[in-house]
This record gives sequence, structure tokens and C-alpha cells, in this order.
Amino acid sequence: MIKRDENMTLQDKLKKLPTTPGIYLMKDTHGDVIYVGKAKNLKQRVRSYFQKNQQHSKKVQRMIFNIADLEVRLVETELDALLLECRLIQEIHPHYNRIMNYYQNYCYVDFSAAKMQLTPTPTNTSLGPFRQYKKLPQILSILAETYLLPGTNRVTQQMIRQQLPEVETIPLATRFSNCQSFFAGKETTFFTLLNQRIAYSANQQNFEHAQLLKEQLELCQHFYHYIKQRTDFCQQQQLLLKIPLTEEKQKIYFIAYGQIVKTEILKNEQPVVFPQGDFSSKPLEKADVDPLDILRSYYTQHH
Repeated sequence: MIKRDENMTLQDKLKKLPTTPGIYLMKDTHGDVIYVGKAKNLKQRVRSYFQKNQQHSKKVQRMIFNIADLEVRLVETELDALLLECRLIQEIHPHYNRIMNYYQNYCYVDFSAAKMQLTPTPTNTSLGPFRQYKKLPQILSILAETYLLPGTNRVTQQMIRQQLPEVETIPLATRFSNCQSFFAGKETTFFTLLNQRIAYSANQQNFEHAQLLKEQLELCQHFYHYIKQRTDFCQQQQLLLKIPLTEEKQKIYFIAYGQIVKTEILKNEQPVVFPQGDFSSKPLEKADVDPLDILRSYYTQHH
């Protein structure tokens, strides 16, 4: 951390920035943190804010105008910076941070009372939590109409009966089960049915509707792929992530069920042994979603 000194100006602190990984906290004249960021190279990243750059958005320009002070916290790796940034954003809720700042708004998909609906709190019949809150209502709607779940309006019912005449012969419980499998990242008939709907519309030369369904298919595929990756990662009992620190040393991250259970700095030639412990999976909470996604994404890219 940059040493606190009342005589140090912001310019002095910018000159003393290291080239190592860390996070930076931008503060206003009242000492309140207005932005938290991370960097692989603190000196390069932080100083870029104060250089003339026409590519700065209006939001960034407003933030820079309000920066009166700076605090830096050093970490050992880029991954440490990513995770610390996330934790501080969740704790402080800085004004200019948008991503990871509103995890309280993440929600669950509940399957009780013979219907599928979003809920802000978990239940015995819910899956989640999920981050993409704005897209979820649309995804639920696509699933509900494709499987002709209760509550589907008459016009949509007639359309689906033409596109998928066999869907009503499927027991309702099976249709709900396929919706649950979608949100659990498991095997589901949903994509087969949606492709049949696309093919029907194309054959009827209703190309505009076929294109709309294709866009819905892409949306659902993207979301399903994310869920499946997250679910698979959380089921792994022992994963190792090795990040070089110097030519001689590396930092080892021991990961079990989507969580870092231990870290260790070792020389490159030292043996790596996964620690003993009663590690087990636990239900995800809203605050877990962003750190988990950071860890999973970093592991996938750097393993």
C-alpha cells in the first residue's frame, strides 16, 4: 500500500506507483471511495486516467474530475487483484463501479406451484442465483411458450401447436423437468424443440419470425453454456492453478468445488501436493457469483 502522507499530493503518488499487480481506490475530496479498479501493472493503468485521451467516456471524465486522492493495495498476482477488486466493490459500493456492484439484485428461478418464476430469495424448488437479471424474463418466456406451460396466451398456444404439434402429448411434469435441466446446465430437449420451431417458420416462409427465433436461440445457448461451465467447475474436487511470480517461484492456488481452499508460494522445482481437508460443495449465494465467475474464467484461460 502507498504510505499515507498528508504532504504527498496526488501527483506525488502517481509518480511513486509500482509496476506490479494491485488494486487502486479513487477517492473524492471527502475521502470517500468513488471507484475501485484492478491492474496487472498499476503504474501503467492508473496513470492512463490522467493522460489526455479523447477515448475516455463522459462517465470516466466525470470520475477523473472528482478524484482528489488515491490509495493503492499491492497483491502478488493478477488473479489476486481481480478477486480483491470484486470483494471491495461488494463491500464499498463505489459510485462509479457498475459491474459487481449490484449482486443483491441477482435472482433465482423457482419451479414451485406448477409455474416457473423469478424470485429474489432461494426456495426449496429454485435454481440459481443468476447474474443476467435483465435477460432472464425473456429466457423464461421462451421456455414457457416452447413447452406450452400453464399461463401461455391463446395466440401463442395456437402458434406452438402448429410449430410443435407433439409438445402437448409430453406430460407436463416432463416439460417442467426439461426447464429445470436448462437452468441446471443438464441435458434438455429445449434446443431441439426451438430448432424445430425455426425450421417450421422457415418452411412457411415466415422468415422474419424464423430470424427472431434464431436470435432467441443464440441468447438461450449463450446463457445455457455459461450455466453448464459454472456447474461443471463447481463439481471439480481438486484443481490446481499455477501462476509464475519470478523465474524461480510460482503461486499455487488449490481449488475445490469452485473455491480457493489454500494458496502457497513454492519454488518451481518443489512438489505440489493438494492439501488434506474435508472440502465439500455448498449452495451458491448471491455474493459468491462474481468471485466464482472470476476464478472460473481465469482458470479456463490460464490453466
